[in-house]
Amino acid sequence: MSTLLTIADDALRDPLRTAGLDTYVDFLHCSLGEIVHQSSTALTRRIVLPHAGVAVTLYLKSYRPGRLHGWTPSRPLRERFNYLLLRDRCAVSVPETIAFGSRRTIGRWRDGFILTRAVPRAVSLDRLVPARRDAGPLRRYLLDHTAGLVSRMHAAGFYHFDLQWRNLLVSDDGADAPEVYVIDSARGGLRHWRILREHGRLRDLSSLFKEARNRLTPREQLRWLKSYLGVRQFTPSHRALIRTIQYDRAIKDHEA
Repeated sequence: MSTLLTIADDALRDPLRTAGLDTYVDFLHCSLGEIVHQSSTALTRRIVLPHAGVAVTLYLKSYRPGRLHGWTPSRPLRERFNYLLLRDRCAVSVPETIAFGSRRTIGRWRDGFILTRAVPRAVSLDRLVPARRDAGPLRRYLLDHTAGLVSRMHAAGFYHFDLQWRNLLVSDDGADAPEVYVIDSARGGLRHWRILREHGRLRDLSSLFKEARNRLTPREQLRWLKSYLGVRQFTPSHRALIRTIQYDRAIKDHEA
């Protein structure tokens, strides 16, 4: 069995050690803080640590699959790498990675974790937009900003594959132009072949449409897509894309 453990932020190494987070197993089986999300394969905790006289909020996501996975990069390492791609290649804001690690048996990954710093004053897009329904300028800014964000990702060949509204965090500090962060990016990555890029685009746009159809007016939905495509009028191919997104969403709703 081989183990990888990387502390990406040396400034927090001692506070982590003081809190009992020193070895790989410490991170993987951590019981600090509160559980904020849990699935069949992953568990996320919110942890608050004192550092330099202030409280630092962190999120620890642990993957403990019940079976061995493939020889591909583990989800924690893929998420760490994707955050770097989003930040450096796509000019998209992402959480700061504090530490990450994984273990392998005969080359196949079995478990792992990633620890990130909390986005300041974060509110997920699905919570913020309904609450600000009457705040026209901010609402319009968020729609235009997210359209540009997704457009930059896709132009760079990056696809998220779980691009739901809850995975877009708004740093809501009351500013007129708050920053939008992309989180939970362990499934996606770069796609170079055209057919894979088209599939990735459809996956992302269909995921966004799932919430948009209930939270945005039809006019807002069309404006978002025009902003994403960088056009003023839809061509027949654009209208075909709209029908494909709607069809894909209908299939997924039926399967659910």
